[in-house]
Amino acid sequence: MTDGDGSDGREGARRTDHLFQPDLAESLNEAYAWVTRFEVEQFVRSLDTMRKERHEAMAMRALHAFALRRPVNELVELAHHFDGRDAVMLMATAALSRPVGEAAELALMQYEAESGSERAPITASIVHDVACQRTAFDVAVFVRVLELRQPVLAERTVQVFASPGSGRTNLDKALLHTALRDEGCDGEADRLLGLTLRAIADSPPGTAEVGDEGEEMADLAGAFQHLSPAGRLLERWVEERLNDSDATEVGRTRELVARLIARRGAGHDALAEHLGRTALPRHVVKLCALLAKGDTASPAKCALVRRYAAGHEKVQELAELVASWHKEPALTRTTRELLTDIVAGATEPGSAPRSLTELRDLDKWLRERDADPECSRLLRYAAAVRIEGRSGDDLVTLLGRIDRSRDRTRAAHRVGRRLAMAVMGPDADRDRFVECLHALHDARHFVAVRSACRELSDPSHEMPVDAALVADVAGRLHRTGLQNVSWTLLERFLENEQLVTPADVVEVVGQVLALRLPDAELLLRATVGRWSDVGHRDDAVAALRVAGQRAAADWVVKSLR
Repeated sequence: MTDGDGSDGREGARRTDHLFQPDLAESLNEAYAWVTRFEVEQFVRSLDTMRKERHEAMAMRALHAFALRRPVNELVELAHHFDGRDAVMLMATAALSRPVGEAAELALMQYEAESGSERAPITASIVHDVACQRTAFDVAVFVRVLELRQPVLAERTVQVFASPGSGRTNLDKALLHTALRDEGCDGEADRLLGLTLRAIADSPPGTAEVGDEGEEMADLAGAFQHLSPAGRLLERWVEERLNDSDATEVGRTRELVARLIARRGAGHDALAEHLGRTALPRHVVKLCALLAKGDTASPAKCALVRRYAAGHEKVQELAELVASWHKEPALTRTTRELLTDIVAGATEPGSAPRSLTELRDLDKWLRERDADPECSRLLRYAAAVRIEGRSGDDLVTLLGRIDRSRDRTRAAHRVGRRLAMAVMGPDADRDRFVECLHALHDARHFVAVRSACRELSDPSHEMPVDAALVADVAGRLHRTGLQNVSWTLLERFLENEQLVTPADVVEVVGQVLALRLPDAELLLRATVGRWSDVGHRDDAVAALRVAGQRAAADWVVKSLR
């Protein structure tokens, strides 16, 4: 087979076969060994001839071989003989393809050759190509060698690497930071981090910093968290600048941190956790305000920082946090959520809520910090409705701290509903539920008791009604002396003909008969006996008879006469 001009197709294969060799440098050594024997003027003329005869690729490979086979000092001495563009390509090839130590020597020697001469500057191109195209660990070695002899070149390399136009991802920059520290270049590592963060901070508001490489590569905080989870490098850098005496610098740092946190994806956010747990209340408030509105708005991340901050142990600092939070216009409406998080205590799963003593002290400190009285009102409500980890006596105490009767009524209703929802869960503590209802009943918080019975007998959420649970809880209430509450629970349940099945009726009636309620007949006649759906009622009667509860079935039938 021949090409269109009649030449053998194999000629084309010969022209390109070197490009498909496993080791291009080795193939060039073999086929282009002649470049070492030519004087530079002769070589330049050869390049010109190849291009004029339409052998452009051959000229490129020859230039490549020249860059790899000639000693570094010769490249520097001979570079000015080439066309400016060929000289740049020559040096770029050498800088990218030779061992990194030789690339550093090339940059140093070229820099010295250009100093005080009229040579066209090529050093900047060498630095740019190394910074933008070699691996992070190669760049770190390059910087270390340059730093010993020409610190200005080391600084320039780091500056190019960190610049937004370098094409480097933030993961690359985190990698170079790690490599520079490993090479002992701590100063350049810190400068790299500062330049990278300033570039993020100075990017136009609202612009996405995620390129084609995707979110993971663009996530600087995530990269540091992955590479050095225990090092807290980014966290320490931020902490130092938040404590700066320059208010402008502090403000810029807050904005930068807000942007870093806002762009983080799902999963653990070490920076958000560190600042939430350790930053001063004023920094937390300003940071969350930035996350709550504007170009860096991320309500989910605002809530994340807030939850970590709410887990602080010192109530004095919590009081300052609440007072400042409520005064911040962007956050005022979420003061209730902040206080709810504070009441919950530590963020670790299974942690106990804050003690009643801590909550009382926090209330006092809020007044000491001149917080808006609304903060105390919201705190008392949030504390009262948090039922997890509380005894019945605790719930009574917390409800008693609420001053406004309207707030206390609302809180009692919510407490009762939450208690019922909790006891519906798998492996729930039914004795605790009864204990809490007993304490609330004795303290005359009847709203909470009625709310619990209503929720248990007719759930307001999507959980199915549980006849066995209702029957068991009613029995426990009756045996502990709350006969009226037990009656109310059973009555509310059996009245609900839309949810209660004949099997449910059999389940509950079995408990009623076991309790030996003196008014058992009245209970059934006033509930099941009055169902408006005749067919449904007859099915319940039939189910009772099949279960051997004929007396109860007769009571239901008797109510029809």
